Parts: sequence; C-alpha cells; structure tokens
Amino acid sequence: MKAHTTLCAILGVVMATSIPSLSAQGGRGAPPLSTTPYDAWKADQLAKPGNLGNYGSHTASIQRRDVGAAPETHTNFSHFLMFTSGKGNFTVGGQIVDGPDGKKIVKGGDIHPIVLGEMYHIPINTVHWVVPEAGSSVTYWVTNIFVTQP
Repeated sequence: MKAHTTLCAILGVVMATSIPSLSAQGGRGAPPLSTTPYDAWKADQLAKPGNLGNYGSHTASIQRRDVGAAPETHTNFSHFLMFTSGKGNFTVGGQIVDGPDGKKIVKGGDIHPIVLGEMYHIPINTVHWVVPEAGSSVTYWVTNIFVTQP
C-alpha cells in the first residue's frame, strides 16, 4: 500500500510539472531539465527548429512559422524572441478574431517588418503573430519565461 501511495505521489508530481511544459512547447513536450553548468549551441543547432534547453523556470528553442500560422497568446509564460531567418511581418497586440475564411487573424495591433537579429519581449496575455511572406517561412529564437499567476 505504501509503495502504491508513493508511486501515485511521484506520478502526480510528474504530471503537474509536465503539463505546463507540454502546452508551452506546442504539445511536443519540453526537453529534459538541463543539469549542465552552462549551454552553448553551434550554428547548425540554431539553424533548425527544435528544443534547445529546459531550465525549469524557462526554456529555449528555435521555432519556425510557415504561411498560414495562427496568431498566439499565452497565459502562463512570456517570450523573448529574436528573428533568425525569413521575411514577413510581426504583429504585436490587438485581438485574435475569425478572418473571412474562418482562420484566426489579428485585428489591430502594431505591425513590424521582420528584421533579422531584432529582439522582442512579449508579456503574458499579449497577442502576437508571425506572418511570413508568401511561399516562405520564418524562424526565431524564443525563450519562454514561466510566470506564476497570483
């Protein structure tokens, strides 16, 4: 009985800590918690989408957005993001609404041309939308900072 209770407690902790990570990474799941004293990434790692590290209170990854990607907003983490490839626009703020074709779009907000190397801080609950030029994609470095809600 004691072993069963211990197993259930461990499983509960794993689930409680995994669910926020899964949602923060678009359902792919966070990489294992980093235990290295520091991390350094080679250029080839920064050129392709994927998880780079999980540090408990924050994660790092390279994200790719293709034409037609939906706008986003997050309730449990903020972003720092820096564009690493591609052309298009980046909308910050506004409201997510249904577009004429039924796909989600942003109404209002500030539209910025994507500039490689430019960095943005996106607070929790802030609408943002990466819109690549037709026929292309955009990649960016993103750090998710998990925010404890009061």
